[in-house]
Amino acid sequence: MTGTDAHVWTVSLPASETPADLALLDDAERARADRYRRAQDRASFVGGRAALRRALAEHLGVGAATIVWGRATCPGCGSDRHGPPRVVSPPMAPAFSFSRSGRRALVAVSPSGPVGADIETTRPLDVRETARQCLSPTEAAYVLGLPPEEGLQAFHRAWVRKEAVAKGLGVGIAMDLRTLDVRPDRIGPVGVRCAAGAGPSTWTVTDVDVGAGAAAALALPGTRRTASIHTRSVGILERRKGTR
Repeated sequence: MTGTDAHVWTVSLPASETPADLALLDDAERARADRYRRAQDRASFVGGRAALRRALAEHLGVGAATIVWGRATCPGCGSDRHGPPRVVSPPMAPAFSFSRSGRRALVAVSPSGPVGADIETTRPLDVRETARQCLSPTEAAYVLGLPPEEGLQAFHRAWVRKEAVAKGLGVGIAMDLRTLDVRPDRIGPVGVRCAAGAGPSTWTVTDVDVGAGAAAALALPGTRRTASIHTRSVGILERRKGTR
């Protein structure tokens, strides 16, 4: 990964659960899978966890099923019970971020520090009401001033950018997203300032092209205007030795 700020894996999740995916999960992940009532939701969860394991295994040089999960200390409150996920074995794993929405998922791996990634399937919603809940006044004015279809796209662009930064910080949506201005009026990359938690206060957020019907973004610390990102599909890993 020399010379690359982040590797981003795009994932098309299966419509039904596969034995190969389920075999990679540990007991805790299988228990979580069992709590899903709908078969589609269970398949999405199992496929997403398997894809995350395969992507990390590629960089760690280990079998995907051997990865052991843990949690980092929450940067907001210091608790080790609900901090961001991390790899505890093998040690010295790179930073990573994972996001899943519908039949799509995104995995980002960075060798040089924190990283945040988010993907959201575009869906109809009450933009006016939702904008008031999670957009800054400037962002809301821009989004609500657009024609409905453009406003919907701009809202999703803002949402994934905010989520990417929040995940990079390790605080998730526990922070007040209205305090985070991600400039949905601009095509990325954009510079973002954030004072939440103990993480970096400046971030570069880059839009990730995941095709029609979804929006995605990647957040990396610092003020680099153009990040070096390598994007590929996680599907190719299923045929490689050492990922099962």
